[in-house]
Amino acid sequence: MRDSKETHSNKHWLRRRWERWLSRRIPPAGEITLSHRNVFIFPSRTGWAFGILLIALLLTAINYQNSLIYGLTFWLLSIGHGTIWLTFRNLSGNTLIAGRPDDCFAGDRVELPVTMKANKNWAVAIVLGYPNEGEHYVTLAPGESQRVDLGRFAQRRGKLTDARLKVETQYPFGLLRAWSWAALDFDVTVYPKPEYTPLQFSEGADGEHSGDAVVQIVGDDIAGIREYGYGDGLNQISWKHSARTGALKTREREQEQGVMCWLSWDALPPEDSELRLSRLTSWVLQADEKGWRYGLKLPGVEIAPDQGPAHRAQCLKALALW
Repeated sequence: MRDSKETHSNKHWLRRRWERWLSRRIPPAGEITLSHRNVFIFPSRTGWAFGILLIALLLTAINYQNSLIYGLTFWLLSIGHGTIWLTFRNLSGNTLIAGRPDDCFAGDRVELPVTMKANKNWAVAIVLGYPNEGEHYVTLAPGESQRVDLGRFAQRRGKLTDARLKVETQYPFGLLRAWSWAALDFDVTVYPKPEYTPLQFSEGADGEHSGDAVVQIVGDDIAGIREYGYGDGLNQISWKHSARTGALKTREREQEQGVMCWLSWDALPPEDSELRLSRLTSWVLQADEKGWRYGLKLPGVEIAPDQGPAHRAQCLKALALW
């Protein structure tokens, strides 16, 4: 049992060392150009088999002093040597550019747009993708650019953590594998996963709504009188004007604001903080869908009531980063 724990601890230590070294060698950036500093190359399984074949041919040529086998051995060796340069050049000089993805909710799969630009003098055939998230095959002509949407699952709220994107090629014969671990910096905010909870109304003193409550505000100033229209409520009808003219008239109110609400942290039971954030996220989505003006109150954060997509994003971002 102790040996198992020590082995796990050693692996964890090696992994941290490897990640620190990668962070120094290939730091996160919005745009990364591949070069000798961040491209690694090593024989593939086919390459190792090819090397064993060369050794066997060389030993056979030495044993039998056969010039034809010597020639075949060194011809194959020259092909393998040239393949090293071809495989490396297939990655070197290419540029990866991080796009601007949409924000998402925790647990969702977010599509991260990556633009790959090929070297001006070389066509490329490359495989790229995040580990365990699927791979994309890209073939580009010299100087051509192509956008690829790479999927990742957003596990937790906050800023989407940087993950290493694997870029790999085995061009042209599959004898060698050249790859890089590019850390593209995407500006993605992961909102808390909404947990549906009905909006709560609490009645305060003097008939006013208070606390986390929803407050209903309607303007009282009359802007004018118009003909009664379908959907107008009875409380909007001006009976005095209707009796005078013999036709239903409706009062138009000035600056009619409809419903305004405060969505407050203190409104929810003192449970788990993440659960509170999830329920507040649900309230923001409900209020926005109903077209209400709403504000958000968190410990240390207060966003004034407003409405619209920008206000919705501001409230969700505050919940994500709290």
